[in-house]
Amino acid sequence: MTATPAPAESTADLDLLRRFEPVIRFNRGELFYPTSVADFVASSALFSVVGKETELIAERGTLDLQTLAAAGREHAGAMLYLQQVDAPLDRKQYRQWKRREDRERFRFSSRFAAVGLVGRFVDAIMRLTLLLRGNVPGGYAAAAHLAYRATPRSDECFYYGHVSRDAGYVVLQYWYFYSMNDWRSTFGGVNDHESDWEQVTVFLTEDLEPSWVAFSSHDEVGDDLRRRWDDPDIEFVDGTHPVVYAGAGSHSGAYLPGEYLITAPLPIPEWLDGIRRGIIRLLPWRGQAGQGTVGIPYIDYKRGDGLSVGVDQDRPWQAVVVDDDTDWVRDFRGLWGLDTRDFLGGERAPAGMRYERDGTVRASWGQPVAWAGLDREAPSEAWAMRGLEAASGELQVQLRDLTDRLSDAREELRAARTAERAQGRSPQRPTPELTELSDTVARLRAEQVQLVNRIEAAELGIESATLPTEDVHAHLSHRAVPMAAADTVRGRLLRIWSAASASVLLAAFGILLLAGHSGLLWPVLWISFAMLVIESILRQRFLQLLVVSVIVAVTVILALAVWEIFTGNPRIGFGILLLVIAFYLVLQTAREAIRTR
Repeated sequence: MTATPAPAESTADLDLLRRFEPVIRFNRGELFYPTSVADFVASSALFSVVGKETELIAERGTLDLQTLAAAGREHAGAMLYLQQVDAPLDRKQYRQWKRREDRERFRFSSRFAAVGLVGRFVDAIMRLTLLLRGNVPGGYAAAAHLAYRATPRSDECFYYGHVSRDAGYVVLQYWYFYSMNDWRSTFGGVNDHESDWEQVTVFLTEDLEPSWVAFSSHDEVGDDLRRRWDDPDIEFVDGTHPVVYAGAGSHSGAYLPGEYLITAPLPIPEWLDGIRRGIIRLLPWRGQAGQGTVGIPYIDYKRGDGLSVGVDQDRPWQAVVVDDDTDWVRDFRGLWGLDTRDFLGGERAPAGMRYERDGTVRASWGQPVAWAGLDREAPSEAWAMRGLEAASGELQVQLRDLTDRLSDAREELRAARTAERAQGRSPQRPTPELTELSDTVARLRAEQVQLVNRIEAAELGIESATLPTEDVHAHLSHRAVPMAAADTVRGRLLRIWSAASASVLLAAFGILLLAGHSGLLWPVLWISFAMLVIESILRQRFLQLLVVSVIVAVTVILALAVWEIFTGNPRIGFGILLLVIAFYLVLQTAREAIRTR
């Protein structure tokens, strides 16, 4: 029989979880809310993937959490997946579902007004790839909604709480299960997949005081995921319950309500992405992480104007405590929904709260402190000062040991140099052995300087007795904030242009073809560039376009120079190359002149 936590331990964990459980605010029009995994499993069938075929392991209505765990143990190593929906709705059923009396209308924003012309073409291309990839079929989300509403406790909201202790932190994790992620089909997002797991993690000090909180958000990790408990971006209910604004259909969490412009990265080769990142680092406006990302642009709606779940909200939480010994958490490594076999992964169902799709333990479950980038952050000021004192003592020991090794190495070096001097060897032509000894002494000297600097820094902190207060956002490389509303004349023009520009561009190309225009290359390039100029002016990015254009032009000229050099006309090639170098020197001179003003 699987071991379970002692009642006293389970009760203590539940009390902690209840004290800090989050409040989740959804969008008006949301179809799926955190539900019972037991209800989902009871209304699902279990399949195994065998090559390109699927094999039924358990029929719908025969499963519960215990039999699911047993199936996981029996079929260990196999690719298993649950499926609640038999088939998507047909057109007639779908129309009836859309006309349901309790349907809430959702108000869309124009995501194309927030993204560039290139991004809109990328979006169209990626949506065409759904025809080639494994994807959730149309009408599936509607069928999933009917199946979800038919479960016995669909009006109740559940979280699965996991309490762990690591590196001085008490970690409270709140895992939420949704029977469908209908992001693409209902809210114009990137993907659909049956079932969805999201979580909120609260980090407590050893004295059970809250210090950090992290919301799961589109596979982000590390510093940008978490916020300090006193961050003014976080809203609280009753002082201890952080408010999470859930994405419409995606269910990802945000600290501030609003609409977020997100770019889902394209699967491009690493070498090409490295070139892209290198160019972005050279640009003065690179700013936020993610700017310049090549991918699918979309809006993640996190308005918080719909149903709210949690303390003193529309629905209370039903809490279930789980841990590594909970059999269905530990033993079922399969997917919690339809396996579409999408090679990009976006349309496949996720694995459970403990596992990745490949069966390895999630970092957020197994190592939440490292997952949130907290290995370098002491849980409390008292912990930090104790660590500083301990580190100072250890560094002193290391310095004494290093000083002894440096002394020995230096004397060995001097003896070797004396021996070579006795042989009449010039100091300008040392032997390899002497060179190696010199390098060793230089390395030990550098280590000594580093240790001394670290000791001085530690002693300064100990003497001050208090640490300086950092800005609450100091650890963030990118602070996610919602988009600002564009209600100006420029904003209205941008929305009109965004809606019409792609059509205008395609129509212009079509007219050129119908007119029988010879030499289409230059007209196409000029029309495309003119449209980019118009869009950059409306977005107040004309200077950026100008700089990028110069970079592209210089790159093309360099390519032409190399081509001329290697195809038999080195005079022209080297001439072009010299012009490029001259232009570069002019830019460098101008930059230096600006710096020295």
